[in-house]
Amino acid sequence: MKILIVDDEEISRTILLSKIAHMGTCVAVNSAKAALAEIDKAQAEKHPFDVITLDVSMPGMDGHQLLEHIRKKEVQDKIPKNDRVKILMITARMNLGTINACIKRGCNGYLTKPVTQVQLIQSLSQMGFEPAIAEKNDQAGISYNAGVAEIIKRFYSGKIRLPVFPSIVKDLEELLADKDPCVDDLAKIVEKDLLISGKLIAIANSSLYKGLDDVDSLNGALVRLGLKHTLGVCSALATRNLFDSENDALKTEMDSLWVHSFAVATLARRLAEEKGFDNLESIFLMGLVHDIGKMLLMKVFVDMYPDVCISDKDLQLVIHEIHTTFGGVLLKKMHFSKHFIKIAEFHHWEQSEDNTDKELLVVSLADSLASELGFGFFSKKDENNTKFEEGDLYLEINDEFELDHDKIMANLSGLSALNLLGLDPEKVFSIIAQIYPMIKETSRAF
Repeated sequence: MKILIVDDEEISRTILLSKIAHMGTCVAVNSAKAALAEIDKAQAEKHPFDVITLDVSMPGMDGHQLLEHIRKKEVQDKIPKNDRVKILMITARMNLGTINACIKRGCNGYLTKPVTQVQLIQSLSQMGFEPAIAEKNDQAGISYNAGVAEIIKRFYSGKIRLPVFPSIVKDLEELLADKDPCVDDLAKIVEKDLLISGKLIAIANSSLYKGLDDVDSLNGALVRLGLKHTLGVCSALATRNLFDSENDALKTEMDSLWVHSFAVATLARRLAEEKGFDNLESIFLMGLVHDIGKMLLMKVFVDMYPDVCISDKDLQLVIHEIHTTFGGVLLKKMHFSKHFIKIAEFHHWEQSEDNTDKELLVVSLADSLASELGFGFFSKKDENNTKFEEGDLYLEINDEFELDHDKIMANLSGLSALNLLGLDPEKVFSIIAQIYPMIKETSRAF
C-alpha cells in the first residue's frame, strides 16, 4: 500500500506518520502544491498512491479544493472509479457540514484529530485494504489494536454473524402500518413469543407505564401499553436479548451497556414527545441500538480471546474509539435506515448544525443526559454510583443520589443539540428529575 500524507502542521504529520508508516510506503508533505507534485511523480512512475490523507484546513489550496482537484483530474484522465485513489479527510474540527461537503466532492472517509491507529484500521479496512498492525502486547500477549483489527477484517469478509432481531418486531411494525390495528390482532402476534409475552405484564406494571392498579393478563398489559408502546417495549425486549452472555465478565459489561442504552432510549423518547415528534417508538429504538457497535465488538473479542479481561480500561478505550463508525456500518449491513446509521455514527459529536436530523439531536442529547444521571457506560466503574452483581441484571443505584442542578444546567448550556431543538434547560432538568427513578426501576424489568 502506497500512502500520501498531506498536512501543513509538522506535528500532525509526524504523529500520523508514526501510526501509519508500518502499513505501507509513506510520503508526507506540507502543502497541496507538494502533494500534486508527488501525485504526478507517482503517476509518471506508474506506481500511483493507493491512499491519500488530506488535512481539511491548509493555507493556499485547502483540503476541500485539493480533493476536488484530484477527482476532476481522475475524470479527465478517464480513470475507472474502482482504480481511483482512496482519500481520507482529516481535521480537528469536523462537523456534519464538513463531512457532507467532503462526501459530495468524493472523499472515501473522514477522521478527527488526534487520529488513533484503530480508527485508521477501521477506515482502511472499510475501503478494502488489509492494513498491517504494529504489534504491542497489552495483556496475555495480545495487542488490543491487533485484536480489534482482526475483528474488523473478519467483519468485512463476512465471517462474523450479525445480530438478528426476532421476527416479532417486524410483525408488529406491519400490524401498526395497517389502517385499523386492534388489541386482539396485537395479542395474536405477541403470544407467539413466550419470553416477550411473559415479560410484558411486569413491564406494564413498572413505574414507567404503571396505572392505578396492577394488570395480571397479557390483554390487560397490551391495553395499558397501547399499540405503539407495545412495539417499543417489544423492540426493547428483542434488543435486550442481544446484550446477553453466558460469560460472567462479559455479562457485567453487557448489563452496563444495556442500562445505558435503555436510559438513552427512554430519555430520547421523552424529549421527542416534549417537542411533539410523531415517531416516538422509532426514536426509542434508535436509542436502544445507538451503541450496537460496542456490543458486537465486545462479544466477538471475548469469543476470539477468552483469556483477556474484557473490562480492562485500555481495551475498553480501544473499542470506544471505533464503536461509532463500526456501529454505523453494522446497522447498514442489518438494513437499518440511514437515520439509524447516522445516529450510531455521530451521536458523540458535541457540535451540530441547523440541518442536523432531529432524531440525531434528541439521541445525542439523551446520551449526554444519561451520563449526567449516572447511566453512562463507564459509570459502573464508580462504586459510589452504580454497581452490578452476578447473575441476572441487578442494578443498584445509590438511593441518596441527587441531581446537581447547577452542574447539570452548566453542562446543558454547552450542548448545541439542546439549542437546536429549542428546549428550555429548566424544562429538560425537570424531565430528567422525573424520569430518573423510572429508568432505574424499569431497566430491571427487561
